[in-house]
Amino acid sequence: MFNFRLTPEEEASLKLRGLYESYGYSFYRMKRFEEYDFYAGRKDFLTSKSILTFTDINGKLMALRPDVTLSVIKHTGSGKFYYDEKVYRVPRNASTFHEISQSGIECMGHLQPSDLREVLELAILSLHLIADGKRCVLDVADAGQVSRILQGNDDTAVVLHCLAGKNLHGLKAMNAPDELVRLAEIDSHPENSMPYLTTETAGIIDGLKKYHDELRIDFSAVNSLNYYNGLVFRGFIEGIPEAILSGGQYDKMMNMMGHKDAQGIGFAVYLDMIGRRTLNDD
Repeated sequence: MFNFRLTPEEEASLKLRGLYESYGYSFYRMKRFEEYDFYAGRKDFLTSKSILTFTDINGKLMALRPDVTLSVIKHTGSGKFYYDEKVYRVPRNASTFHEISQSGIECMGHLQPSDLREVLELAILSLHLIADGKRCVLDVADAGQVSRILQGNDDTAVVLHCLAGKNLHGLKAMNAPDELVRLAEIDSHPENSMPYLTTETAGIIDGLKKYHDELRIDFSAVNSLNYYNGLVFRGFIEGIPEAILSGGQYDKMMNMMGHKDAQGIGFAVYLDMIGRRTLNDD
């Protein structure tokens, strides 16, 4: 008789699947690859600009999927979906391609504040499911506010790098707008954070904080203005030095791909990081 034992990643995947289905999300399975041109024209929306390609038997250049969200938008356009997929890209601070396992959700269409709140709550519940009793936090910010402050700024990329690293000295040395410096200081003064959020975002976060003290406002979550345009968030679990969950609103991408006046929000959980935590604990 065989005695099969699930890996930590497999256990997490099953738990997350049950959670997402309980909230009415449908399982979506996608192709492992798309035509290269589909991604090449949308590199601004990709975490990694490098794309792993191959030529199929018909001579067409294909790409191993570097991003899930773009594919879901292309093939659906609206609805509530969850997935369990692998992507192929060069992670930050890496020098070669990695196969990255991730589970997550996408909620697309004409969304209400209740939909945005639900996705944030599912992000928190996802962290708890895989935290194994360890402390977890979800950092939330408003990319739209950062975009408003930096409108017309020629050094946006460098300023965002300083913001993501909470480099106050660097921001001040670059003469970054005072309002942006105050956003970078919010983590140290969380009681002053609400005035820097839109009314809608503040209402969503305020409602969730009554039930989830893992939620905190931290504008270092905004490291790019290409992909996300509204709510942006990252999840952390004690014992793992990097974000194990990331997500946000991508209305601009929805509109660019032909879904006018539609919104989108979702997140990914990086399952391969669970195995790293297990090794560290041992």
